[in-house]
Amino acid sequence: MLWGGGTVVVAQYVGRNDYAKTNEATMQGIISTTFISIFIMILLLVFNRPLIQLVYHGVEPQVVEYGITYFSIVLFSFPFMALTLMANGILRGAGDTKIAAISNVVANIFNILLTYLFLYVFKWEIVGAALGISLARVIGTLYVMWILIKGKKAIQFGKIQLYRPQFNYLRQIFYVGVPAGIESVIFHLGKLLTQVFIGGMGAIAMSSNSIANSIINLINIPGNSLTTVATTIVGQEIGRKETALARHTLRFITRLAVVYLVILGAFSIPTAWYFVALYTDNPEVLSYATRLIQLNALATPIWAFSFVLPGGLKGAGDGKYTMMTAIIGMWVFRVGLGYLFGVVLGWGVAGIFIAMFVDWAVRGILYVIRLRGDKWLNHHFIDEDEKELEATIA
Repeated sequence: MLWGGGTVVVAQYVGRNDYAKTNEATMQGIISTTFISIFIMILLLVFNRPLIQLVYHGVEPQVVEYGITYFSIVLFSFPFMALTLMANGILRGAGDTKIAAISNVVANIFNILLTYLFLYVFKWEIVGAALGISLARVIGTLYVMWILIKGKKAIQFGKIQLYRPQFNYLRQIFYVGVPAGIESVIFHLGKLLTQVFIGGMGAIAMSSNSIANSIINLINIPGNSLTTVATTIVGQEIGRKETALARHTLRFITRLAVVYLVILGAFSIPTAWYFVALYTDNPEVLSYATRLIQLNALATPIWAFSFVLPGGLKGAGDGKYTMMTAIIGMWVFRVGLGYLFGVVLGWGVAGIFIAMFVDWAVRGILYVIRLRGDKWLNHHFIDEDEKELEATIA
């Protein structure tokens, strides 16, 4: 999640029209992401088999072997994916969301084409599926890096041979990126554990959960987009020291997300069955996944407060607070209550979902309280290097 730090730092420097520091922050973010992602790739390659066996505990051995093979290949594309995330985050921080969107479209188009070629023409099965997405990620990375090197608006990626670590910029990126990264890792570990709970509920539950989440992710696209918008705009306004406007903007974007999600949630209630039918014709999975999507629709208003709001808080540099609340919400409510509702009380995947909604509600309340105060506006991490320079001159 260093890309989150890159987005915030670039947004704040662009907000104050300091393009020299914008470009230096870009260089530092890209290079540091490259080294860190390679290290993580190696680590995951070492622990590939035990991780897959943990997630798919109780599943047929052949399915586990397929997962290990797939993950082993896809992992080599991880540094490219990380670079794309950082580059797109930097572009979004500069206000250029168009190129970031195009890079994702390009990668997805090649993913479809290459996966079809490898699966149905070359008949490479699971290896073909893994190669398709991996090569698509490489192509997406090459595209967005070409844009950065060529130069786009406020961003101009410098010459790599001139790179020297600049710890003031790295400190700024890590100030937001490290808490966001810790939050992401621990958050996904919690989701991994809930996936283990679901894995013990049988194949029908696993399939229904997978299909329902695929459709729910489509419904959440406007919400995810507005989360990115909140981070960028609030970051730029904080960079200009327009704190009152930043508060007003974050409130407006959160309300807008609620409206969009309520509309889409209401639309998904009568149409859920038809969307699930695109994935499967199994009557049990059809019924189960439909109920999960309809259950999610009832909680969509809460989602904006638990995800869009913290996106704006991170734009102001308030990453530590969002990290702590997300970790507590995940492990106390989503994991703890998820085990109670889903496993102990036997509510199945619906119990996992209800625990997730409780997590959203608790964190949403905490973020609203934070928004009303002033502490989230008091993070001036991009001013530290100027202060150090002034102290040196004095």
